Amino acid sequence: MKDQAKEPQRVILNFETTQVQEEFERIKATSANVVKEPYELQGMWIATFADPDGNYFQLMSPWQEGAAG
Repeated sequence: MKDQAKEPQRVILNFETTQVQEEFERIKATSANVVKEPYELQGMWIATFADPDGNYFQLMSPWQEGAAG
């Protein structure tokens, strides 16, 4: 494989952490490519980055039963 991902959002790896904002800042400080700053969605926090090949990965707060409504 070579070149950039044509559909970087097709497969996204999610990494759970209770410290989304802190980990976002730590990863961002390494000059990582920020796709979306941390935001809240239905009680969960999510931040999205792209790896050097353009594939997306996300930091997410842990799933909690009933979080989606």
